[in-house]
Amino acid sequence: MRQIIVQFGGTGDLAQKKLYPAYLNLLKKGYDITIIALGRRYPDRRTFLSNMELTGDTEFLKHLDYVQYDMTDFKGIENLEHKIDDIIDCAAEIELLYYIALQPSLYEEAIKQINIIDSHITCKVSKKIIVEKPFGFDSESARRYNEILSQAFTDKEIYRIDHYLGKEFMQNLLIMRFHNDIIRSIWNNRTIESIQIIFDETHGVDQRLGFYGKIGVVRDTIQNHILQIVTYLTMSEPASFSPEDIATEKIKVLRSIKPIQEFRLGSYESLGAESGKSLHTPTYAALKLHVNTFYYAGIPIYIRTGKMQKNAVSQIYVKFKNTTKTVLNNSEIVENGVIINIHPELTIDISMNLKQPNTSWKSKSVKFRFNHSETFGVNTPEAYEQIVEKILQSDKSLFPTMQEILESWRIVNPMLHETQDIEIYPDQSLPEFAEGMMEKDNQTWFAG
Repeated sequence: MRQIIVQFGGTGDLAQKKLYPAYLNLLKKGYDITIIALGRRYPDRRTFLSNMELTGDTEFLKHLDYVQYDMTDFKGIENLEHKIDDIIDCAAEIELLYYIALQPSLYEEAIKQINIIDSHITCKVSKKIIVEKPFGFDSESARRYNEILSQAFTDKEIYRIDHYLGKEFMQNLLIMRFHNDIIRSIWNNRTIESIQIIFDETHGVDQRLGFYGKIGVVRDTIQNHILQIVTYLTMSEPASFSPEDIATEKIKVLRSIKPIQEFRLGSYESLGAESGKSLHTPTYAALKLHVNTFYYAGIPIYIRTGKMQKNAVSQIYVKFKNTTKTVLNNSEIVENGVIINIHPELTIDISMNLKQPNTSWKSKSVKFRFNHSETFGVNTPEAYEQIVEKILQSDKSLFPTMQEILESWRIVNPMLHETQDIEIYPDQSLPEFAEGMMEKDNQTWFAG
C-alpha cells in the first residue's frame, strides 16, 4: 500500500531533526511513502530543500515534495489539493497520513482544512491523523481538541504522540519487569523504599520561547513523558502486550494517583535574556507523588526535571529497603538499587554488596551493568523512527489513549494553576526547592 504523509509544520525543527531522518530510514526498509512538507517559509521546493539542508540522499529526495502553505490563505489548500491529486494513483491502494506538528491552538483550523481537502479527493483512500504532544493545555482543552479531531477521524485513526514511548528504555522497562521472575518478585512495596525520576537538561529554551513560553515544564515533560514513565514503572502485568491490555493497566495506575500537591516550580535566571524579554515561565519542577495501588502504595516517587542544568541527567533510580543495615547495625552497608540511565546511552545497573578484598568481612557496593549498545549495537532505531513505523503498520501499542491523557491532565492540574512564587535559580544550578523537598523527607537525590 502506498502511504502519503502530509507534514504540517514541515519546516520546523521536529521535522528537520527527527522526522525526515526517520522517513529516510523507513524508505530504506522498503516502505512505500511519499512526504508532502507544508510550510509558509519557503516559496518553492528548491528553496525548501536548500534551506532545510536536505540535499544529501537523492533517493529520499525523490519521495519528498513541498507545498507553500499558509493556514490563513485559502490558496494553500488549493495548492495542496492539486499536489495530492498529482501524486495519487486511483488504481492503487492509498492511505493519507496527516501529521500535525503544530501548536494545539491550530488543531481546529487544521482539521477544518483537512476536511475540505478530503471532500475533494475522488479516489477511495484510507486516512490517519497524527498529533504531537502536548495534547491540549489542560483537561478542558484536551477534550475540546479531541472533539474537533473526532469530527473528521475515528479514534482508531487518531495517533496521539508521546515520543518517549518509542524509546528503547521504555519498552525495556516492561520486558525487564515482566520477563524476569527475579525482578517481578521484588518489584513491590514490600521491598522498594522509593523511586526517583531525574530529567535534567543543560540547554535553555530561548530559541523556542514562542512555543515554550506557552507551555512550560509541566506541559512539556511532566504531563506526558514523566507520567508515562510512572505507569511503566508501576503498572501490573498486562494480560498481553497488546495496545488494549497495556492501556488498561496504565489507566489503573493513573486513576490511582491523586492530583499533585507536593511540588515547586522554578525559572532559570537568564530566561528571555537573548530576546530582551522578562519571563517567568516555569522551566524546572520538583514534585512527589504516590501510586495508590495494592503493590505500590506507600512508595514515594520523587521527580525533578527542567532546563539549564550543569549536567544532562536522564535517570531512574529504584531504591530498595535496607533491612541488612538495621539488623547488623552497620551504617556502611549500602542499599541495593536498580539504576536506569537513559542518556547519553541506555544502561541498566543493579547495585549489590560484595566483599572488599583484603578486609575482614567488609562489603563494598558494586554494579552489574547491561549496556544496550554493547549488547545490541548502536544502530537500533531512534524513537521517532519506531513511532512512525508503528503508525504505518496501524499498531497503536506505543501511543497514549485519550483516557490516559485526561487522567494525566487531572493529576497535574494543581501545578497548572499554582499561585506561589516561582523560584529564580542561577543557570547551571539545581533550584534550592529541589534539594529542600528531599531534605524534608530525609532523602538525597541519587548521584551515582
